[in-house]
Amino acid sequence: MDALVFGPVPSRRFGSSLGVNPVPFKTCNYSCVYCQLGRTRPLRTERREYYPTSQVVEEIRAALESSKGQVDFVTFMGEGEPTLASNLGDMVRRVSEFWEGGVSLITNGSLFSLPDVREDAMGFDVISPTVSAGDEMTFRRLHRPHRLFTLRRTLDGLVDLRRTFPGEIWAEVMLVRGINDSQGSIDSIREAIRSIGADRTYITVPTRPPAECRISAPEPDVLRRALDSLPGALDMTGPEAGEFEACSEDPIAHLLAIAANHPLREDQVAGILSSRFPENHVADAIKLLVDEKRLERKQYGRTVFYVSPPSGGR
Repeated sequence: MDALVFGPVPSRRFGSSLGVNPVPFKTCNYSCVYCQLGRTRPLRTERREYYPTSQVVEEIRAALESSKGQVDFVTFMGEGEPTLASNLGDMVRRVSEFWEGGVSLITNGSLFSLPDVREDAMGFDVISPTVSAGDEMTFRRLHRPHRLFTLRRTLDGLVDLRRTFPGEIWAEVMLVRGINDSQGSIDSIREAIRSIGADRTYITVPTRPPAECRISAPEPDVLRRALDSLPGALDMTGPEAGEFEACSEDPIAHLLAIAANHPLREDQVAGILSSRFPENHVADAIKLLVDEKRLERKQYGRTVFYVSPPSGGR
């Protein structure tokens, strides 16, 4: 069964963030080379109601009640492209009836050329689109989108969104070595961000196991140059800080819900399980979850991560 709500998790943009999945695993029109959830097969373009609004909203309500005030933002993101959910706007409106905190949307930004998607977006406080390319060739190498989607269509849609959206737009730039980290690429990204009128810009790099093993972060001097070249850009390239609190009575279920969306470092897994197991038994608990194929161990660089296996109910 898909986990529709997970967390809260520590977010470098949104503080303590309760994640929401409005679409099933890998329901996306992109297959980004850096995606921490792997490749998209097949690419999806249809907007429809994947989960009933009432089901998603009630899971959000229950998670907020159990979090005891530890949430800063309810963030629609999850395991695919959230704007493919045709009932996204209904979900946000229903949540706003009982939640006074922030509501954010993490999106690849590709669907705002559609008027109904822009209308659905009006209920959010913050929309954070990916703006990681300023030319068509780089856009296609990085995101491997469905043929219907182009950089021009994406940017035009974001420009249209900016004209009517009352909240803030926070652009996220994912820099990948050898694909979009040249000075020419960075300059074109700067112009794309300027054209959409973003209120903030965040620079990030692959820090978790990506879809393609050859993918890696740019060199430190390239990152410094990018920060200098993108006015006001905020550095989001370091490891995430903050604890993954186990808010539910079942920390294993909490852990598995997060791992389905968000690869966890070994220390983060241990931190969640420590609420249930003595310190000297945590390693055995992790090993058992791996042996039972409920978690999968992956290494990226020098860091060990745990994720939900592809067959783990998805």
